[in-house]
Amino acid sequence: MFRQFIDKIAGDEIYLIISLCIFFLFFVGIALLLIKMNKEHISYMRNLPLDDENQE
Repeated sequence: MFRQFIDKIAGDEIYLIISLCIFFLFFVGIALLLIKMNKEHISYMRNLPLDDENQE
């Protein structure tokens, strides 16, 4: 099904390359964001569901 759709588009290679680049850059960006994230904030968010102080 997808191959038939792609065959009908002129210059389909550029669309495939652009979509792959967007996909790759998105996940690289998320990985860099997680690496640079403050470790104290990660620890706080990890323990938040177990913290009894914020429950009503």
